[in-house]
Amino acid sequence: MAQKFKLTNGMDVVVEQMAGCRSVACGLWARAGSAWESDNIAGISHFLEHMLFKGTEKRNAQQIAAAMDDVGGMLNAFTGKECTCYYTRALDEHFSLSLDLLSDIYVHSQLREQECKLEKDVIIEEINMYEDTPDDVAGDLFAATLWPRHSYGRSVIGGKESVQAITQTDLHDYYRRNYAPCNTVLAIAGNVTPKAAVYEAEHYLGDFAGIAKAPKSKIPQTKSGSSAIYKDIEQMHVCLGFPAVSEEDDDFYAAHLLTNILGGGMSSRLFQEVREKRGLSYSAYAYLISYARDGYLCAYASTRPQKLHELVKVIAGELQKIVSGGITDAELIAAKQQIKGSLLLGWENSGNVMNAIGKRLLTLGKLYSVQETLEHVMAVSIEDMENLAKRLLDPQKAVLSVVGALDKPLELSEIW
Repeated sequence: MAQKFKLTNGMDVVVEQMAGCRSVACGLWARAGSAWESDNIAGISHFLEHMLFKGTEKRNAQQIAAAMDDVGGMLNAFTGKECTCYYTRALDEHFSLSLDLLSDIYVHSQLREQECKLEKDVIIEEINMYEDTPDDVAGDLFAATLWPRHSYGRSVIGGKESVQAITQTDLHDYYRRNYAPCNTVLAIAGNVTPKAAVYEAEHYLGDFAGIAKAPKSKIPQTKSGSSAIYKDIEQMHVCLGFPAVSEEDDDFYAAHLLTNILGGGMSSRLFQEVREKRGLSYSAYAYLISYARDGYLCAYASTRPQKLHELVKVIAGELQKIVSGGITDAELIAAKQQIKGSLLLGWENSGNVMNAIGKRLLTLGKLYSVQETLEHVMAVSIEDMENLAKRLLDPQKAVLSVVGALDKPLELSEIW
């Protein structure tokens, strides 16, 4: 069970000891992400994430990159809608080095102007790479259609124009405004005792100072509709879904099970109907995205242009079959076992544990043990799921996005 502590500067630390492994994963989580950005600095959280690897008072970019490589460990980071995480995973004997390195880049990055200019070009190429990945484009288009007036609907990476407009001063101001002890969680999982972990954390981060206000975002307003982006490619990439549940919704676990039955694997309804029975797509699945204030459930598949209408109708049909009932005991048992297996197997990896406990504490302000999570999953009934399906999978709330050689969006009235 993870244990929570506070450093002398007020920063939260959460530690889960895993005595059976040889690794330790450490993550510094900042309450900074695209959900908290204004339009004029869209993409700045992700830009700043890049910049923290470019040099500190005592390490240059090459030395930062080599620090973990030289001991067989890893150093990386990611930016999301509601957080940014900088993390290491290394042998337990290099735990102190991990915290030294993480604290150095998190607290002492220089954000030099020349590096800012160079990194803009890197991010523009990252945007170009992303635009060549149509399934990702379809997913972002879905979110933008669902939340047209909320930051949840914006891409984490930002756009070329907004990234080009971000200045070194913008980065310094955003860094100072958001990276502070009250907006940071240190998560540690692996072969280290809580006592040793907190001692090292105090040594490297106890002097970390700064005052920041916890960011707030507007309550998201969703909108039904369809949208399309024309790309001259071989397939049509389709996302069809609905507003769903936040991380703290009472139906959060029921929504995960519902998503699993719909499109969680090769035995799921979507995969069997779309690929195995009809041969419409190589890949067909469903996924649930939940944030602090809202979320969505989405089905995805791709097919050749002449099969687009058939594919969308088949996906819509499977969604409506869920609404009309017919979830079987066998499906529910299988979904629960899949989630149980995935959770328990994932909990054997220190990196997965660090991610789970760090994100939960940062975004929800609380922790759940694996056993508590499993109890919530196992308590879901067929009635819970059928009631949830009727609430969520309403054609009047549907959102459809298509990326491919399509001249105009499909009308939702064409498929329901």
